[in-house]
Amino acid sequence: MLSPALRRAHGQLQSHRRWLTAFASERCQCSAIGSRIPSGRWRQSSRSISATACVSSIRSNFYWRSRKQYELNKNQPQAYKRPEAADVDVEFIEFNNDFREAINDVDFNTVIKLFPEARKRQVLTGTLLWRTVQCVHEGLRRVKRNREDDGRREAIEDLIAFAEQLANAVRKGDLEPDRRAHLHLLAIFKEGGAQAQGIAFWEWLEEQDERYVGLDVYGGAIELLSVYGTPLRELEQMYERALQRFPASFNAYHLSPEAVVPDRDQAIEIKGISMMLLQGILTARLLRGESQKAYLALDTALRLYPTLTPCRIFAMFIEERPLNEAYTVFALACRAGVVLPFDTARKLLTALRASADMSSPESHITALRQMLSVVYMYVGAGGSLTSNVVNEIIIAFTQTLRLDGVAGLDVEQKKVLVSTTLDAIRKTLEIFARYGTKPGLSAFNSIIVNLGGHGQSKKIITVALRDAQALRLRPNHVTRRSIVVAAGMLGDKDYVAQAWQDLVYNLELESKRVELPDYNILLKAAKASGAVHFAEQALEPAMKYLPQEITQSMRDRLHNPAEEDQSSEHALDVSSLLEQMKHLSADLAVIDDRTIDRPLTQNFAEQHLPTIIPLLPLQQSGSEQEQKALYDELTTEQPAADSPEPASLPMDALSTPEDSPTDSESKPDIPGLGTSVNTDSESDSSPDPLPPPAPPASSTGLTFGSLRYENWKTINYLLALADHNDNAYNAAVDQAINAGIAPPKREAVLRRTALPEEPYLGLSDMATIDGDREDKGYDAQLRRPRQEILRLRGTTATK
Repeated sequence: MLSPALRRAHGQLQSHRRWLTAFASERCQCSAIGSRIPSGRWRQSSRSISATACVSSIRSNFYWRSRKQYELNKNQPQAYKRPEAADVDVEFIEFNNDFREAINDVDFNTVIKLFPEARKRQVLTGTLLWRTVQCVHEGLRRVKRNREDDGRREAIEDLIAFAEQLANAVRKGDLEPDRRAHLHLLAIFKEGGAQAQGIAFWEWLEEQDERYVGLDVYGGAIELLSVYGTPLRELEQMYERALQRFPASFNAYHLSPEAVVPDRDQAIEIKGISMMLLQGILTARLLRGESQKAYLALDTALRLYPTLTPCRIFAMFIEERPLNEAYTVFALACRAGVVLPFDTARKLLTALRASADMSSPESHITALRQMLSVVYMYVGAGGSLTSNVVNEIIIAFTQTLRLDGVAGLDVEQKKVLVSTTLDAIRKTLEIFARYGTKPGLSAFNSIIVNLGGHGQSKKIITVALRDAQALRLRPNHVTRRSIVVAAGMLGDKDYVAQAWQDLVYNLELESKRVELPDYNILLKAAKASGAVHFAEQALEPAMKYLPQEITQSMRDRLHNPAEEDQSSEHALDVSSLLEQMKHLSADLAVIDDRTIDRPLTQNFAEQHLPTIIPLLPLQQSGSEQEQKALYDELTTEQPAADSPEPASLPMDALSTPEDSPTDSESKPDIPGLGTSVNTDSESDSSPDPLPPPAPPASSTGLTFGSLRYENWKTINYLLALADHNDNAYNAAVDQAINAGIAPPKREAVLRRTALPEEPYLGLSDMATIDGDREDKGYDAQLRRPRQEILRLRGTTATK
């Protein structure tokens, strides 16, 4: 047992330690989720922390002096009265620290639990309410993205109920208004499927003053209503209502092809611009099929902020538009150095892999080359690779052995095809290793089935298992299933028996039993390899827990003749396929050469990227000079005979340094910059003239002037492609309605009405274009005819 004096000392020491923890934690609470507090706020926070530190230090010294005085006076006859300590609520500090820590960790369950006490203690001041709602919003996204169990719906309902509680508190005035928090609440209701709650909250918000609603909140509300079916006409009216209620010094939201920014070579900062509002109306237009207006809104965003356009805007096009458009929008973002979320890149890779026609070697190799282009542009923009990306690429490579007609090849031809595919896989893994990324187990499972099984190579299976083990990847149930499948394709009944026994043994170690899908795999492998007798014995345990009709059906299937493999009726032209794979190897060689010394952000200004997939019908195309002339005509101030007013952005709408010169008289004379030069003899002793500053550029090396021009051309191409896609789909829908059948899916229509087949120009093809851009059909696609550009943009020229 501790003596009373020691217990007191121990308690005081613990109190001081708690204060130190609070002090360190407070310094860590300087950022919201994914954001930073401005330096001014940090200084203010530091002063607050310093004040707390002083009080706590005084308290510790106070107790120490009190103990000393007590020891001196305890034997004296007069009573000693212990002085009161400074008024510091340690419990309050600890609670505040716990609440902030839960927010930073996105521990929304703890946040919900502590919230009533947080309101009681009145800690929801400043940015803390916004960060609380932001935490709940991120928590909802994580639950929807990562959880597939039965508790997923319950967790979402809890988050929605808490968001509704927050919205009610805002309505009652119990919480301070914070427009950022209101925006997140609308997003939570939208993404959580709480239509009624979201609409009710917005209808209340719109009636409040500027403390509750602004342009960003209007943008979030437009997105919410667009998801739940509000007609586009009403959303456009709501958009106009927002602009009238909050007029900016420059109405940039109405930028037409004729409207301009003052200096296309410079970054601009415009007062009163809300990208969230632009994103909201853009989303509404996309969801209602108004592709032309949506792309013109994207054009506006790229003209204002060519390197800072929000990722969500690009992601919306990639999610909602056809694959051939999504690819170009993705390339548009990467070229500007905008790093899109990993999930967006992964979805595009998956869609490209699924788009391959396995009856066409050309289609499959083209999809592989497109996937490599996407990965290269993504990492070149600064994106990070993960095992999932590597898996997508490797799985797509191995599926070369599943092309129609491969089964009809002889053993030697399959061996050559397997060897060529393995070479491509090895080079890909070598390149990805520079980014610290290795393949996952699913890639090896695919190698086992496709190269080992379809490629008729038992050695490949052994090598794949060994390489996976070297990467500390342990075989799982899918791996053991894959070996059974591959063993059946090899026609090795002993290998089938061995692989099956290994699968059953590992299930028993995990106290699991063989399920019906496992038996189906065994039946197919046994029939292919002749291991029917072994399979009959392996089916006996299933009779104890599977219904009799199922086990009888499995026995019947086991003894029925094997189904004919239709793909074996013809053999593909392996020499043609190997010739096409040379283009794939050439693309890998380009990536290898450009990343061997610089695996990080690429200088895209020195490269010609494969930013488009299909080549549209083009009767004629103008020269590059003609394109630049039209670009200048539409995006620079042109003299108007009937109006002396300038059409460009007024300079008072720009955020400029207060100390910058405003006229030529206040600027210093610098030789070589077009100003007067001093010719006196004293000029000999003057310092060398300063070189002009480098023009601002993206992280990928393109100057803002070049980037705006390239974006303008790419938007013209996207407008033309969207026009083709929409016309094809609308015609198919009309035809289905007239026939009284359900409308087809858009991607199916676009595959049927595909443009004339043109070879895809990948990374290696682009490398040869750099010195001869004028003579290539690729660049002609971006140089649309003048009248077509004017029609697609819905504008008229000034001359």
